[in-house]
Amino acid sequence: MGQVDTDKVADYKKLNITNEVSISRRELPLHCPTNVSALWCAHPKVFLAIEDSKNGTARCPYCGTLYRLKD
Repeated sequence: MGQVDTDKVADYKKLNITNEVSISRRELPLHCPTNVSALWCAHPKVFLAIEDSKNGTARCPYCGTLYRLKD
């Protein structure tokens, strides 16, 4: 096996760290990926209890997407 160029390896913990999605209460219960996500970036569906959070946000443990409750 050859050596891996670590400068070109994706840091999967930070892939969507800047991806932020606003959702409304009518879209609850929240799950990631959402129904509008592309199939190529899918991961196992995980439900996020955003309505129980103190600041109205939830972050997906798989892809790092930040969801913000807007109402």
